[in-house]
Amino acid sequence: MKYPTRAATVTALTAVAVAIAAGTAVADPAQAPDADTVSVEVMPGVEFTGAASDNSSVLNTPIGSVTMRDGQVAVQDAAQRPILGAPLDTAAGSPAESVTIPAAPIASGQGDLLTDLNQAWHQAGPYTGLAAGIGGTAGAFAGMVVGCPIGAVTLGSMATVMSAAVLTVPAMIGGCLAGAGTTAAFGGMVGSVAVGVPVGIAVAVDKYNQIQAKRTNGTDAPPQL
Repeated sequence: MKYPTRAATVTALTAVAVAIAAGTAVADPAQAPDADTVSVEVMPGVEFTGAASDNSSVLNTPIGSVTMRDGQVAVQDAAQRPILGAPLDTAAGSPAESVTIPAAPIASGQGDLLTDLNQAWHQAGPYTGLAAGIGGTAGAFAGMVVGCPIGAVTLGSMATVMSAAVLTVPAMIGGCLAGAGTTAAFGGMVGSVAVGVPVGIAVAVDKYNQIQAKRTNGTDAPPQL
């Protein structure tokens, strides 16, 4: 199941407000996507896919992809050439049937609003966790790639000046490690939020809409993952 989102988190939060006030439109019930595998366009060109069945996730970007399953990580470039780890065979890596969710409201919310929102957020929880995890991993990896050369030049040069010596390989290696560690930590935090928040909101909004659609059809049972 595919959930398109906006590039900015503010827009995603607006979608939640719309869903709370009136409930956004749901997909055609005649379509039967795989409820276990969800896809969310986090921003243009960046798509998250997660599967609760095997705890796997894939983050596709214009410059490559990151795949995770139970702590295993595989990174590939845009041409699908391995950069880190062996390719993983995951449920999230299989093409999922996409269903576009319109933004127009269909009906006023029915039932207990807070209960329905809590139920929807609970059902979105597994995908929020998968998105935050792979977003943090991708952010940390990007941070290391950027931080290493910066640290090698800046911190390595500082160490050289302080020791009144020429720039040496050990100084550059030390600067690389220090720079990579710093930017990896920052990149991990940013990536976790940048992917986890919009995915969590998008899936929760859709689950809320499903609950409302079932109530409208006379079925109070919540949608099953």
